[in-house]
Amino acid sequence: MTVALTVKWPHGLWVQHDGYEFPLVLIVIGAALTATGPGRWSVDGALGLAHWPLWWLPAAVLAGVGGGLATRLALHRR
Repeated sequence: MTVALTVKWPHGLWVQHDGYEFPLVLIVIGAALTATGPGRWSVDGALGLAHWPLWWLPAAVLAGVGGGLATRLALHRR
């Protein structure tokens, strides 16, 4: 999603102008699901797997953004 944001950033926020609104929504939903955990109706909840500590959320977001930007920098050609 970092690549989608970097490609769509110059077009502005709104999706009507090929902007980054939809990728931003997907990132926020992913971060919210990471912060709230699997829930009791999920397979993780049924198996009794432990929840991750909340401090993993910023670490996961930074790792994801860093990996996406590194891939973008490594593969981008003008």
